[in-house]
Amino acid sequence: MARRTTRHGSGGSSEGKPMTAWLSADPAARLDDPDEARPPRETTHADAQADVNFVVFEPEWLPGDCSIGRVTCRPEQPPGRPDDVTPEELGQTPWSEGNPSSVRTVVEGEGRRLRLKQFLYDWAPPAASVAPLWRTPDPTPFDCGDAVGWLGRDYEDRRGACVQRDRTQVELSVLDGEFGDRELRKLLRGVAPAAPDAAAAVRDAPFHRLNYWVRYRCEPVAVPHGLWEFSPVRPYDGARPLSPVALARDPPVRPLLPRNDGYVFDSAVAFPDADAIECVFRRRGNGSDHLWLAAAAEGSPFAPDLPPEPADQSAETRRALDRRGTTVHYAALTEERGAWEAFWAEDGVRYAAWAGSSQLLDGDGFEDLVGSLAAP
Repeated sequence: MARRTTRHGSGGSSEGKPMTAWLSADPAARLDDPDEARPPRETTHADAQADVNFVVFEPEWLPGDCSIGRVTCRPEQPPGRPDDVTPEELGQTPWSEGNPSSVRTVVEGEGRRLRLKQFLYDWAPPAASVAPLWRTPDPTPFDCGDAVGWLGRDYEDRRGACVQRDRTQVELSVLDGEFGDRELRKLLRGVAPAAPDAAAAVRDAPFHRLNYWVRYRCEPVAVPHGLWEFSPVRPYDGARPLSPVALARDPPVRPLLPRNDGYVFDSAVAFPDADAIECVFRRRGNGSDHLWLAAAAEGSPFAPDLPPEPADQSAETRRALDRRGTTVHYAALTEERGAWEAFWAEDGVRYAAWAGSSQLLDGDGFEDLVGSLAAP
């Protein structure tokens, strides 16, 4: 029988409801009883907030001929796929037995339809900020509130767009008919938290406390991390949370941290079996811009190859820099809006830094940021 981690209410507004799904997860729990499997359910954006580990957004602007057709929530469940239950019935990807939460919204108009999907992108750095548009030649950035959105083509070659706000990954795909780029930009610019009070616990929680794979100690899928070829399975099944004190006192390898006040510490984990560390930082001013820093001992399976090979995604810049007394391999999707990344080795440790797209950073600023990193 499945070992359940929590009880979930159904119906009603999420305002005031406890978000226990991610707070009470049992790392040993697995979903193996088909009677315990919970398929995606129809809901409202506000009600969905109680069942998910991210801030739920809802559109406040739609084209004149459009309306919300359906909102569904895939509730968080322990990892597993019971016998006689298909991935489709769980709303689960066939490449993983993880069951993280997500919210899908279908917008319908006259002869046209699009889908919005929301979730916490927590299995790797989000692929140069264009994960759902991967392999789009020269994706187009646009300012989206205090963040940066992107236009391109999704994995089925449909018109698509994406943005990350308050750590929530929002991905848009045109399913039928046509929507103009102006409409897609305006729709994503017009999303707002559906239940701000109920979302406060999620917004205030450390990233690795929300992370599904860390909480259930299960292995995520392997995906591209960014513009340099590097896509290891991040060993969250053996991760150990680290406080700022632990980072400074006795880390598995020496971390490097930003010294300016633009990015502030969110959370960190150690990967003891891989002699590696992962640290996540967020922009103080908006909470949307992210900076991931990884450190791994030479020979670790988590250490990037140097020099790195280009990933199969276009980039405005890939070049070697003379920084930190060594060669830093730098890449930028665009110099003006990012995303940016850097790989290098220093004192027997291999480092990787990924900064998501931002209105408050540029290529020169990222290079300076890398140069200023220091041990705690």
